[in-house]
Amino acid sequence: MDRVVVVNLASTEPPWNGTIPDTFAAIEPALDQPADVGSPLPASSLYALAAFESGAAYINFTPSTGASPRALDEVARQRGLPHAGCDGKTGETLLKSVLAPMFAARNLDVMSWVGHNIFGNLDGRILDDPANKAAKVKSKDHLLGALLPKPPQTHVSIEYIESLGDWKTAWDHIHFRGFLGTPMTMQFTWQGCDSILAAPLVIDLVRLVDRARQNGEQGQLGWLASFFKSPLGCTEQGFFRQLAMLESWVAEQPASS
Repeated sequence: MDRVVVVNLASTEPPWNGTIPDTFAAIEPALDQPADVGSPLPASSLYALAAFESGAAYINFTPSTGASPRALDEVARQRGLPHAGCDGKTGETLLKSVLAPMFAARNLDVMSWVGHNIFGNLDGRILDDPANKAAKVKSKDHLLGALLPKPPQTHVSIEYIESLGDWKTAWDHIHFRGFLGTPMTMQFTWQGCDSILAAPLVIDLVRLVDRARQNGEQGQLGWLASFFKSPLGCTEQGFFRQLAMLESWVAEQPASS
């Protein structure tokens, strides 16, 4: 194989409570310390580092830390490698990134946004652990504050229902005010097959990241923001503005490719 792209599709790890230095030089000496002392990086970041040191590009499709730290981006750039992440945007959060700009554009004041999620499979079982769940809830909940004029009251719940298997259901309740302060409500139910929603995104990401590598791009690929809940190298959270960034990048590619 001429080129390899490593994709993190593992279950969500708990939030990392340790401090990660901004430079790899400050991290490297601690990588060889005994196991009982503890690692300076979470597992997902160790995998990202292993990918970069093996000459592979990296995609973090989970809310785990991965290559998010500045020190890991430094390694990627030194090796001439691109990377993207984090946390694939496949269902409820995708709809949030589409609907929230609509409320803002129509000057509809969103007072609260509540989302309840139920699903099975191994991912759901892992997220049944409160420590693992905390990272996922944070990833799903933060974008509304970036998309609306003022942050609404929010609540996100994730519950493991074994019988659902790979199918997930999200029910959202949006309470907002319109003209003359009139309160109104929008509700939606999203039901989808988790793996079927994610698989085509992963395939496209591998193709796009590999193409970026062939172009000589290094570090975080912000123009891939439309694929992620917490995109690296990009602060824009509105889906269609994110998509315009991707389309602009594609338009710059030679027609023969």
